[in-house]
Amino acid sequence: MKAFLPNESLIPWLKDLSSSLEVIAPVDVEGEAVYQTWKGQPPALVGNTLSSPIEVLMPRTEVLFRYVQDSGRYTFDEPKVPTRIVVGMKPCDLKAVAILDRIFGSEPTDHPYLAKRRSTLLVSLNCTDPGPWCFCAIMDSGPDAQEGFDLALTDIGSGYLAEAGSAAGVLLIKGCSSGLFLEADGSHEASRDILLENARSVMAEKYGDRSVGHLRRAIRSADWEYLGRQCLRCGGCSFICPVCHCFSIADLGVPDGERVRCRDTCLLSGFSRMTNGANPLGSIGERMRNWYLDKFEHLPERTGLIGCVGCGRCDEICLAQIDRWRLEVLDERSRQQRQQHK
Repeated sequence: MKAFLPNESLIPWLKDLSSSLEVIAPVDVEGEAVYQTWKGQPPALVGNTLSSPIEVLMPRTEVLFRYVQDSGRYTFDEPKVPTRIVVGMKPCDLKAVAILDRIFGSEPTDHPYLAKRRSTLLVSLNCTDPGPWCFCAIMDSGPDAQEGFDLALTDIGSGYLAEAGSAAGVLLIKGCSSGLFLEADGSHEASRDILLENARSVMAEKYGDRSVGHLRRAIRSADWEYLGRQCLRCGGCSFICPVCHCFSIADLGVPDGERVRCRDTCLLSGFSRMTNGANPLGSIGERMRNWYLDKFEHLPERTGLIGCVGCGRCDEICLAQIDRWRLEVLDERSRQQRQQHK
């Protein structure tokens, strides 16, 4: 099912949704677009956000359950999961959801993740204006959403072409107040196709030399000891990646308390360190190599999908200015170009 949402109907539609769902959308926070609960402000539906909406499904910190001891017996209470809708998720993040679904949905299943996943509707926004770091088209994860969405929107200037991807998506169109969605016609679809083809061309011109095979060869030939010396060990590339999913768990409180899960990363030395103090990945160079191997060797074997969606966030966030694709430190000209983009 296809429909057309005029620009002036966007906020009324979000208000309509918020009457029965928690609406998560990108909004402007001190000049940065951040996904959070929408409260009536104009949504920032432009470009890709530095922080991924994946955090709705995989928060940086979450309580798995609370426990109370009474006369030697424990009772457990799991947090209630609200029904939510994420509006504006870019196709690269949507592809990351598909990867995480396979990871957390395989045995043993991750019940906290799946509970949030089942309670969350996804409204994708196709990428018609790729940012300076984006290469989703090269990784076959954009610029248009292919699957996994309930509703896909494309900004065609005068409004949004909406395409339902599930029964829930049809209800998102038909179940709203009358007059918000209009009938889509051939001109709307033609505008969408032109915009998406232009976005593909931009990324192909800028990053046409990128391929999974190229990076796998770079992994084998990279000077990991040198790259390790350049890395600042901040873990930013991992914490900002929509596919990275390492975590640690801690029980806080005795005898009553809560079990908390926190995002973690294999790039930090403590993650692989064993109780006797030994560390099989003792140097940052070894941990960087392991990070790449997980994305381009181990995850494809495990899920059938590459662990990179071409969002470019790791390139954008890297304080050491390491070219994450060529596995080399940027030269002076590239550093200047990076500063101009920022």
